[in-house]
Amino acid sequence: MRLSCGPTISSSSGVAGHKSSRKVRRHSELCFQRAFPRSVSEYRAAIDELAEFTADVPDSGIAGAPVFYRFSFDVASWLARKVPGAVSIDWSELHDTEPLDDLLRCVLQPSEDEYFDSGYASTREWIDVARSGTRGTDFDWLMAQLQDRRFASFYRQLYDAADLPLAWALGESPYSRTRNVFSSTEMHIRSDGMRGRPLHAKKEIARPVENVSRLSAHRGSELLDVAVASLAARHRETYHFSFANPEEVYVADVGKGIEIAVFGLLPEHRFPLECTLGYLILSNGVPIGYGGSSVLFKQVNTGINIFDEYRRSEAAYLWVQVMRVYHSLVGCTRYVANPYQLGSGNREALRSGAFWFYYRLGYRPVDPVVRRLALDEQSKMRRKPDHRSDLRTLARLSACDMHLTLPTAKQSEFFDEAWLATSSGLATRALAEVAGRTRNTAANKVARLVAKQTGIRSLQSWTPNERRGLIACSPFVAAVNPAAWSIQEKRHIRRLLRAKGGKRELDYARLLATSDCFLQALREACIREDKSL
Repeated sequence: MRLSCGPTISSSSGVAGHKSSRKVRRHSELCFQRAFPRSVSEYRAAIDELAEFTADVPDSGIAGAPVFYRFSFDVASWLARKVPGAVSIDWSELHDTEPLDDLLRCVLQPSEDEYFDSGYASTREWIDVARSGTRGTDFDWLMAQLQDRRFASFYRQLYDAADLPLAWALGESPYSRTRNVFSSTEMHIRSDGMRGRPLHAKKEIARPVENVSRLSAHRGSELLDVAVASLAARHRETYHFSFANPEEVYVADVGKGIEIAVFGLLPEHRFPLECTLGYLILSNGVPIGYGGSSVLFKQVNTGINIFDEYRRSEAAYLWVQVMRVYHSLVGCTRYVANPYQLGSGNREALRSGAFWFYYRLGYRPVDPVVRRLALDEQSKMRRKPDHRSDLRTLARLSACDMHLTLPTAKQSEFFDEAWLATSSGLATRALAEVAGRTRNTAANKVARLVAKQTGIRSLQSWTPNERRGLIACSPFVAAVNPAAWSIQEKRHIRRLLRAKGGKRELDYARLLATSDCFLQALREACIREDKSL
């Protein structure tokens, strides 16, 4: 018997007409007024109108409109938890079901194998029959089968390989762009307008942020939902939010209703050497921008993304405040922007002139040729104020990293990101040298060796996550032979190794920023390794 697959939304509902375009523009205006109100009356009017606002404009993220996207397993899991009944498989866009069949075979009971492989029923028909005794959509049924945490990594790989198209009926969802707000206790008026780029950006970055707090796990979870939804409604997702730790959410108040929330990662999803801390920018509780960062010793690789409807606000000021928050939290003295952020392979950034956005704040290209080109372009702008770099020139300008360095930064503390791969190669050699039969055996041997070399006498009081962190990070330490370090240096590295799997990874980031001996030893090892290749 063939059963209904629940609410299915066709992605071929047509392109929004002139009336829809007007509604989208009006929606953007109201969102901006809610985030940056010029008066109390404007704020209240925007809130009231948005409370009733809907628009049938597919993929706009506006309340009442469907969103069509191929979400990753982790965001799909979030949708299954948070909006049951609202998401279904978009069968009209699923042209090859074989990858989905591979996933389904993992959840079949032995008694079902013959019918499933017989060809008597299509994949969609089989799911309809299999879920006939349950509530919810075909998507809800599928995700319910994939919740065994023991197989999460395996299911994640197969689900992502299936590249499943989904249809999310937003309706009146609190996670639409229209409704998605983090409740704030105080509303701030912008009667004096937007703040411009700070005159002395580096001085502002170095100014301590005094009002930083860590949220409770409950409030952290609420804010994380706001962060995930702010991207999902816009066809986006990021590792920094998908695997964020609700128990490690910091909120920095930088004035006039602007808050910058920084998220640490769950212990099991942390990287072995660097520290990843994503962030969300809010204005009056409205998410207006986001970014991710890789903190590595005294530097942070990051960039900023302002949502479309807030581009005319105070992007330069906000970006300086993000860097200021990272400086206050971690103590970093160097900021790195990769070519993608500047426009390489990123047409949106290229056309917006992102290079000059970073350049005017004090970022400089690391390649001397690109730096000279930037100086030439700058000279043209001074001679002719209306001069604009063309796309070809912008593409050349975005060909290398840009750095912003604070006065306290030292070139000897710079760790080239290319050395992450070199360090990984050194880790492989360290694992090979202990001759473990399997990689897990080798990793445990290296961890025991490093524990002995650094003076870790017992792991009895260490949590499972702390032991996992020790195993993950030890190959890098083993590669630089810590046995010859001083007592003080060994004490520091012991704290660092334990912090990698600690409750809050910010503790690890702070210790990594002050691990001068480890930094120099790993730098030198990478330089030697690169020369030998």
